[in-house]
Amino acid sequence: MDVHYRPATADDSRFIATMIDISSDGIATLEWQDECDEPSGKTALDVGSEWYARDEGDYSYRNCLIAETDRPVGMILSFPITEENFSKDGHPPPYETDDIYAPYKYLEALNSWYICGVAVIPEYRKKGIGKQLIDLSLQEGRQQGYSNASLIAVHAKKALIAYYESLGFKITLKAPIVEHPGIRVTGDVVLMETRS
Repeated sequence: MDVHYRPATADDSRFIATMIDISSDGIATLEWQDECDEPSGKTALDVGSEWYARDEGDYSYRNCLIAETDRPVGMILSFPITEENFSKDGHPPPYETDDIYAPYKYLEALNSWYICGVAVIPEYRKKGIGKQLIDLSLQEGRQQGYSNASLIAVHAKKALIAYYESLGFKITLKAPIVEHPGIRVTGDVVLMETRS
């Protein structure tokens, strides 16, 4: 199987949004729905696609890599978490509100290269594509001066946790998911970090 890896372009924005929805277990879609309005007829995926078509910001195609064969089959979104984009309102549990984003704000690792989302379409999984995307992302982080990398994962997804551990990531913090009908998982999310 011939897979090559390339920087994303604005034309990849809908694929990126679709993959981010998969990797976020519904969290991203809920965020995008906040920007949908009746008159426009836009769907949450339309809004997500617009986000990733932007040239600026963390949630931009410019922070993504694409794996493709004759079509895109995988994607990774990564960027540094610095003072500028750190969630200063990330409070530890128990949370005082029903903010569904609270655990993700709390689990941010300041001054790390953050793997915000990585996903591969089902028929191309277990072929080393995810690992290659992560390796390329970590390499980019090192080139930008980050020796610490982080990601957030669902603790109940034991196989995925074991996979990240095999890549050198270790659980450093956990927080309960704020339950919501649009979130496809329950339990805890964990911060995982590695030094490279």
